[in-house]
Amino acid sequence: MLLTRSALDASRLTLFIAAVILIAGTWTFLHFPSQEEPSVTVRDAIVSISLPGMATDEVEDILAKPAEERLRELGGLKTIATTVRPGSVVIQLTAYDNVTDLDAMWQKVRSKLTEVALTYPQGTIGPFLDDDFGRVSVASIAITAPGVSLAQMREPIKRFRSDLYALKGVERVAFYGLQDTQLYLQFDKSKLASLGLTPTAIAQQLAAQNAIASAGQPSVSGLGVSVSVEGKIRSVDDLRRFLLSVPRGDQSQDVTLGEVATIQAMPTDPPQSAAVYQGQQAVVVSVSMAKGLDIAAFGKELKARIAEASHRLPTGFDADVVTFQADVVAREMGKMHHVMGETIVIVMAVVMLFLGWRMGLIVGSIVPLTILSSLIVMRAFNIELQMVSMAAIILALGLLVDNGIVIAEDIERRLKAGEERRQACIDAGRTLAVPLLVSTLVIVFAFSPFFLGQTSTNEYLRSLAVVLAVTLLGSWALGLTVTPLLCFYFAMVHADAADVAEHESRFYHGYRRVIGWVLTHKVIFVGAMVALLGGAGWTLSRLPYDFLPKSDRLQFQIPLIFQAGVDSRQTLASVRQISQWLDNRKINPEIENSVGYVADGGPRVVLGLNPPLPGANIGYFTVSVMPDTDMDALITRTRKYLANEFPNLHAEPKRFSLGATEAGVAVYRVSGVDEATLRSLSAQVEAVLRALPGTFDTINSWGPRVPRYRVAIDQRKLNANGITREDVLRALQVRYSGYQAASIDDGGAAVPIVLRGSATERASDADPGDTLIYPASSSMSPVALNALATIALDSEPGVVQRRNLSRTITVTARNPTLTAQQIADRLAPAIARIHLPPGYAITLGGEIADSAEANEVIAQYMPLAIGGMLLLFVWQFNSFRKVFIVVASVPFILIGSTLALVVSGYPFGFMATFGLLALAGIIVNNAVLLLERIEVELAEGRHHHEAVIEAAVKRLRPIVMTKLTCIVGLIPLMLFAGPLWTGMAITLIGGLLLGTLVTLGLIPLLYDTLFRENDAGPHDGSTALRIGSSPARPSPEA
Repeated sequence: MLLTRSALDASRLTLFIAAVILIAGTWTFLHFPSQEEPSVTVRDAIVSISLPGMATDEVEDILAKPAEERLRELGGLKTIATTVRPGSVVIQLTAYDNVTDLDAMWQKVRSKLTEVALTYPQGTIGPFLDDDFGRVSVASIAITAPGVSLAQMREPIKRFRSDLYALKGVERVAFYGLQDTQLYLQFDKSKLASLGLTPTAIAQQLAAQNAIASAGQPSVSGLGVSVSVEGKIRSVDDLRRFLLSVPRGDQSQDVTLGEVATIQAMPTDPPQSAAVYQGQQAVVVSVSMAKGLDIAAFGKELKARIAEASHRLPTGFDADVVTFQADVVAREMGKMHHVMGETIVIVMAVVMLFLGWRMGLIVGSIVPLTILSSLIVMRAFNIELQMVSMAAIILALGLLVDNGIVIAEDIERRLKAGEERRQACIDAGRTLAVPLLVSTLVIVFAFSPFFLGQTSTNEYLRSLAVVLAVTLLGSWALGLTVTPLLCFYFAMVHADAADVAEHESRFYHGYRRVIGWVLTHKVIFVGAMVALLGGAGWTLSRLPYDFLPKSDRLQFQIPLIFQAGVDSRQTLASVRQISQWLDNRKINPEIENSVGYVADGGPRVVLGLNPPLPGANIGYFTVSVMPDTDMDALITRTRKYLANEFPNLHAEPKRFSLGATEAGVAVYRVSGVDEATLRSLSAQVEAVLRALPGTFDTINSWGPRVPRYRVAIDQRKLNANGITREDVLRALQVRYSGYQAASIDDGGAAVPIVLRGSATERASDADPGDTLIYPASSSMSPVALNALATIALDSEPGVVQRRNLSRTITVTARNPTLTAQQIADRLAPAIARIHLPPGYAITLGGEIADSAEANEVIAQYMPLAIGGMLLLFVWQFNSFRKVFIVVASVPFILIGSTLALVVSGYPFGFMATFGLLALAGIIVNNAVLLLERIEVELAEGRHHHEAVIEAAVKRLRPIVMTKLTCIVGLIPLMLFAGPLWTGMAITLIGGLLLGTLVTLGLIPLLYDTLFRENDAGPHDGSTALRIGSSPARPSPEA
């Protein structure tokens, strides 16, 4: 290649470009938008449908199944997960990974929901689609006002929201725990009876009074004018004074609504959602940021705006920042910057230790230039600066310096041999350009499946593959231009016998004896290596597998599931009690703050959070802790408290997970049709899990059945009293849940007018049989329900879950010492012994299913990557035997990697796969350069056996130097970068430590074995031609 010659010919231009990279890269680094984790497209949306009072089986048949069947007609939906509760259904939709236009997908979903809504009974609320489910909150602020009602808090909080919206870059501000106000009407039954009024008649009069309709458009003087008909109910006072028409024969009597009903303005009861901050009921304001902004700069402006808006709140209002993503990003990026700085220093120190300070600085100069050039490319292609892309740069530091070392070492060798300085630089670049390019492209190809895959895990880690490719290719280009140019100007090497003396030292003599012994005892060495490989493979297959580790962020979460049937008022009381315990500084001094949510999961404060779906018996806490907190001890203390104080509560205090999947949970899905059979199979799975020592938090997603009144009406009695089944349903609805008759306008917000029974009537132990059923005709008296029907206390499922149109019970469990995969492996025989009737299945879900999906994608694209690598090798060597040598050396990387994982006790995970791929690239790089060196030695006239030994001796120092540089450069990544990178770094360090056996032992042995004396020489293969060592056209060889 002419790259090096061109760089030397245009030396001023080369230096100018390097200076531009230095300046532009530094500016880019200082102004680069950063965030904690990579942006991942959340492909989920939530559909909510409700009809209060409807039984679970009716909700499933009338609301859930029709919606599922319409949605299944859309080919882009991967999963339809439905949760059915009495009176409500929530459907979580997940689009396939190859769906690129999600907006169009969700629009198709809306169209299907509009179609199915036409078939729903009157009074059905929804379906509503929330396609903003994946939005991550950059800040959440808890606003409290002791002694102030939620209705009084509404206007100040809305002004607070307006202040935040005025800040550029704020995309959305959402409220959690701000309950709507409703006007509840509770009737005096005796007065109604004396007047001959019914709740239904009153509801009709209220609806008619506040009807919205056109009054026509009369013409005045030829102009069309509007007509405003006064008389609408606009306030509580208007409602009290509203005149009800009371029929009295042929005449009517007027009576005010306030005379026959008690009117209360209060928040929705029971609350649809609530929030609790440090023991007080609160409203949480969540702020989302527009894409592409720098979270650090935006965070400063947002914090100032929050402070300003807080000062404008009324006296008695407090606004406390609960979560603030900019602080988390600053901590994470500070940690990664610290690791990167340590790595640069370590790499430079090792290089200078081996090459001397002058040559070390020359080689090390491409490190900052490569990093800065990579940042420029990342910014140009909108690749975010976050912990994954930062880790890619740190990982590349140990790899990219190899190019500079190899080139500088070759130039130094040529100068010592007496070559002219300029020609030595040009020849070194020409000789090594293709081998180094092949080695670089091999690593790029190795990581390509992670780039090409379309799963959420691939998307999460894609920037690692992209940034690694950009960095390594940049290193190759700079290594062939800037490094030779700096060597030309600054390298101080004298042509003397130093090179000969160096390779005749005691150290090299020792290695000569070792490699000589290996070549004369091939069977023993190969047998030992194969035995070690077999042992490593066997051991690796039995190591615990952990897909992605848990996060080390200074927060943990507490999902709460109360007994099915518990309403949100009870949930709120329990959440407030838990919040007060968490806020007790004597018991929990390490807790900074906590915020709890009722009947909702609150905002998504971290990408890996999957908030619980709405439900009256659902609670959720986000707990922030002080630095240096023993998180495991705190979580254990919290778990003990919850178990002691709330024996019927299922609580899961746990760390957040990295990526989009919760880690450490074994998930089994039991699918079928019949409820009793499903519960029986689920119980067997739960028993198998509980039998595993140490397993805890074993739970099934359906829970126990809940009480239900079964009302068997007598149609003859209904007919005799002029009552219909609809009258019965309406009367029960009014008594318990309430019936919305109309609404009044309150400053643009519709305030419902709800008819419902008194607190005594709605009490849990009240007899529904004394409910008065009003006939449609006002001339007939109301009749108690127990005179019209037989009422029995029955039961129904509190929750029914469905997955892709099939009923499914999900069983989950944890174990403190086992990963999810280990749990599944140990229990596989017992699970297999469970008898499954036809039509029923038990499958694995959670991180195991996601891991299998991610690995399947890797397996799908890996043949393409391997094909590309083989094509490079054949093009480089024009020799199948040399390709075999390179390929055969790769599996032996498992020896050191497995040993390192065993010694460290760290599980093998998805990130360790990255480590193995990087390790394979390093081994291939060394193999290519060693084979190239053998060709050079053969071209210089050495005999076959001597050339192999001499090449291995001369490649000893650069190979050991590059491996040592990689190893020490990875130590900061292993120790300080966080749990996501520990497994990968351990895998790499172990593989590099023992990789010398492969590079400097196995590869020379294989070459010496496969190439005989009479067919090895400068004519062998095409490497000699490509590196410029022979002008002759090589002959093809097998």
